[in-house]
Amino acid sequence: MNGKTLLAEAIEMKDEIVENRRAIHRAPEVGAHLPQTVQFVEEKLRLLGYEPRELGGGVVAELTGEDMGRCILLRADMDALKVKEKTDLPFRSENGSMHACGHDMHAAMLLGAARLLKAHQSELKGTVKLVFQPDEEGFTGAKAMLKAGVLEAPEPQAAMALHVNSGTPSGLVLCGKGTFCPLYTSYAADEDDTEDEEGRRDIEKKRITQQKMKQN
Repeated sequence: MNGKTLLAEAIEMKDEIVENRRAIHRAPEVGAHLPQTVQFVEEKLRLLGYEPRELGGGVVAELTGEDMGRCILLRADMDALKVKEKTDLPFRSENGSMHACGHDMHAAMLLGAARLLKAHQSELKGTVKLVFQPDEEGFTGAKAMLKAGVLEAPEPQAAMALHVNSGTPSGLVLCGKGTFCPLYTSYAADEDDTEDEEGRRDIEKKRITQQKMKQN
């Protein structure tokens, strides 16, 4: 397994990843209870040969090559925001919520990684734990999964995640050296952007959190 081979295989999967992303985007769910999204993710993982299980409102699946007692965790969030979508896209949401923060892409990308890893399972030197997290926006999803034991049996020695950013050119990955705290790009919201109080609270919560993180 090498980088060039994996990249070529990933490019071949582009249509599938886009299809999965649009399916998730079309049916966004908000908060800690994401029954449709969880079902979608589990079905896709089973088709790939995984045995996913629900944990703390999310989904977990493992893949082991040569069992060496090592484990790495890959995480993606999958919840949406209570924001009404105002686009003419054929896969737009029409249920009053929207994947306005890119979690539909994160989940689709991790499903793509699951396919790649499965194809190279015999080359793995340890276990990869795939984690699909609920309620990142409400700050309860990670806590619920931690309480349910997501970092146990097996215990990962490292964890990785990423976040898409519309301001970064395609094909470019940004990372930090050492301890790294991710921040999201602030955005302006007109009163017409959200049609209910919950949506406006979600946006305000993000603004306040970002201000606190910058101060620290």
